[in-house]
Amino acid sequence: MKKNRFSFFAFIVMLFAVLAAAGCVKKGHTDDVRLLYGNEAPKAVPSATAPRIVVVQFEDKRTSADLGVRKDGTPFKTSSSVPGWVTQALADELIARGAQVSVAFSMAQAQLNKPQYIVAGAVENVQLSEKTFTSRLASIRLQVQLHDSTQHLVSSTSSSQLEQPGIPGIKLGEEALSGALAKAAGNAADFIMGNLR
Repeated sequence: MKKNRFSFFAFIVMLFAVLAAAGCVKKGHTDDVRLLYGNEAPKAVPSATAPRIVVVQFEDKRTSADLGVRKDGTPFKTSSSVPGWVTQALADELIARGAQVSVAFSMAQAQLNKPQYIVAGAVENVQLSEKTFTSRLASIRLQVQLHDSTQHLVSSTSSSQLEQPGIPGIKLGEEALSGALAKAAGNAADFIMGNLR
C-alpha cells in the first residue's frame, strides 16, 4: 500500500512538472503574451524603380489595452506595443512584395523624405480568447489609408480570425495572434500594392 502511495505521489509531481514546462500551470497569470511576427515570405530586394512607401506608426483605437480575457476572467496582457507590432508587420509584408519601405512615427516625419506613398492606419481590434483548453482564437481588425504626395487616395479595413490548436500554454496564444496578424497585414499589403498609381 505504501509503495502505491509513493508511486501516486511521484506521478503527481512528474505531471505537475510536465504541465509547468508546457505552460499549462498558470503562475498567477503574470506571463505577458509576447507579440511575435515571423513573415515566412522571402524578402524581395527592391529595384531602383520600386515604389517608395513610408508606413506611419498605426494609431491604437482599441477600447481596451488588454488582448482579451481568459475563461477564468483574468486578462491576456502584453508589455509590447500593439501599434508598433502591427506597423512593422505591414512594413515587412510590403517589403516582401518588392516595395522600398521605411517606418515613421508621425505623418509629419513621413512627409520629410517626400516618398511616393504614405500608409497610415489604426488598430481597431486585437482579441485573444480561450476557445477550448487546447485552442486559442485570435481576431484582428486594421484600418489602412493610402496617400500619395498630394492627396488621400483610398482606405480599407482588413480583418482576420484564426483558431490555433496546440499544446496549452502561453505560446499557443502567441501563435494564434501571429497567424491572425499575418493574414490581416498580408491582405492590407495586397490592397495597398493593388492601388498604387
